[in-house]
Amino acid sequence: MSDTMQGAGTAAGEWFFTENGQRKGPFSATALVDLLGAEKVNGDTPVWKKGMSEWQPLRATDLAIHLQDAPPPVASSEINNGLVWTIALAPIPYTFLAAYRDLQLVQFPYENHTYIKLATFLVPAVVNAVLCLLDERQLKRAGYANNWLTVSGILLAPAYLFLRAKRLKQTPYYGFVWIALFVIGTILIGTDR
Repeated sequence: MSDTMQGAGTAAGEWFFTENGQRKGPFSATALVDLLGAEKVNGDTPVWKKGMSEWQPLRATDLAIHLQDAPPPVASSEINNGLVWTIALAPIPYTFLAAYRDLQLVQFPYENHTYIKLATFLVPAVVNAVLCLLDERQLKRAGYANNWLTVSGILLAPAYLFLRAKRLKQTPYYGFVWIALFVIGTILIGTDR
């Protein structure tokens, strides 16, 4: 199996798919079905073969018969957005945590504040990661598996929120709310110093 497109001439039965903005292939239909079984591709993966005018999701091609074991993803309007809104509103308690840290620094300037400084960084990072991973698990159960969601959920909550909205074809209101609350919290904490 090849990772990149081999030349301009392709046989009629050779398939290509996209991964991270790159063309992968050519693959035989059997090899593509094997990749489907290994969960390297899924029904939403854009595929193409000679004779097709444009890339199409695998589920819209004749390879879709191999997807019969799994139902299509749940409609995005049916997915519970409670966790994602909790993530979006999370900067509010983080602002209070940072304000408490600053208050401790002012009231007790000669004490060691290493733990509270560390907590004001670690608590938001861990809570965001846990909430994002719980929401991402919910999305997987609904049929929206995506490794980029997992990675972004662990590393950066706003990236997760925007990728989630894109994956579910929703307007990313919750991403905008997170950013707005983070900016407001940063400004409020910055003016207290």
